Amino acid sequence: MPTPRPAPPWSDADRAAARRELGAIFTDDVTATAGLVVLAADGSRIFERRATAPMTPASTLKLVVAASALDVLGPTYRFETRFVSSAPPEMGTLRDGIWLVGGGDPSLRSDDLERGVGALWRSGIKAIDGPLTVDDTAFAGPEQNPRWDPGDLTYGYAAGTSAISLDEDTVEFDVTPDPAGGPARVRAVPQNASIVFSGSIRSGGYDTSVTIERKPQLPTFGDDASDPHNEFDLDGHIVQGETQKYYKPVLGLPGYVGGVVASMFASRDIALTGGYRAGAAPPNAQILWSHPSPPLGTLVREMLVESNNHTAEQLLRTLGERAGHPGTDAAGIALEKTELAKFHVPRDRMAVYDGSGLAPSDRIMPLTLAALLANVARSPIGDAYVRSLPLVGKEGTVRSHELHDAFGRARAKSGHIENVNALAGSVLTRRHGRVAFAFVVNDGRANADVVYRNEDRALDALSRY
Repeated sequence: MPTPRPAPPWSDADRAAARRELGAIFTDDVTATAGLVVLAADGSRIFERRATAPMTPASTLKLVVAASALDVLGPTYRFETRFVSSAPPEMGTLRDGIWLVGGGDPSLRSDDLERGVGALWRSGIKAIDGPLTVDDTAFAGPEQNPRWDPGDLTYGYAAGTSAISLDEDTVEFDVTPDPAGGPARVRAVPQNASIVFSGSIRSGGYDTSVTIERKPQLPTFGDDASDPHNEFDLDGHIVQGETQKYYKPVLGLPGYVGGVVASMFASRDIALTGGYRAGAAPPNAQILWSHPSPPLGTLVREMLVESNNHTAEQLLRTLGERAGHPGTDAAGIALEKTELAKFHVPRDRMAVYDGSGLAPSDRIMPLTLAALLANVARSPIGDAYVRSLPLVGKEGTVRSHELHDAFGRARAKSGHIENVNALAGSVLTRRHGRVAFAFVVNDGRANADVVYRNEDRALDALSRY
């Protein structure tokens, strides 16, 4: 998107023309009850229809946690994950065990921890006389939000939240068909004794229909690394050919991560005598290895471009932790509301329960979303915030939009759950600088083609002013 320059204010004639043009676009039955608002760069209203109606925002709610995190933490902030000990190793042995301390990094991957274990081994550590203790105490609360639709909880996009998040809190199942037609080979990645599964997947046939479901009981977490923590049932069939990958959320994340790291220790022949458990690291512990995340600005852009629910939830609890240890959803939402007030964004009729917008019960005014976009754009984090949004028609979840005049000039976050189609962002106009908009449809016909056509026509129209 071109860099905006100071622009003349909107004349009364241009405002009237824009109202007429947008009003003529949004005339169909589907958008008759939609919440629509367009604001000038100074926050004044150009067009509105039910702008103050509380509506389900779906993933456009991520705009709130993105702005709050960038302002509170700063675009250069990095999360940190650490291995620590109570004392230095003696003759290659850690005498009181080892702690893995989670800092809420949403981007931590198994490969990162593998490199950490390798660094411990290269430093001379060959034995751990005691347990591996996984410290996830920076966050608190249910791993999966109780407000989410139960039907979503088996999918990777509804993975849990933890201070010791790993691989977006999902486990990969590699399913390889048997050339002889026997049961497919199923392997959990990363290797982990705390993942067990029963049943089988047949090989052969003309199509693939694989079911991998976690058993409903919450996983247990004891001191014995052989205890199963996540149990899955396998069923279905897979056609002959390549290995296929499936990603499923895991729960009991300190136990799951403990199992992953214990397996890594074993692969390096680092003896672990005490199994693994959850618990807080000792104060003033010695850092053995530290892993920084990418900068927050990079994480926020990936979150908004790809609509990453997991990152949004991790950021919300990080905000909660900043408000008061440990970080909870409620504390994070309270800090978000403080940030909205700081940016002079209306919070009326706002009732939100998560950071990602996955909760069907979330409610926020379209005016709140548009005012946030307009006001933050004028702040010191404005450039980082606006540029974190994907280009409409080109990137991420908004790449399928078909723009003409607005192509390269519009950035936006989309939002979709059942009966919701939302789009909120900004358009760089020809003469009047940037405008902010929010279009929120709550209707059973929300994903009708006409909704997308209207959104695209509106962005094209705005770009010409």
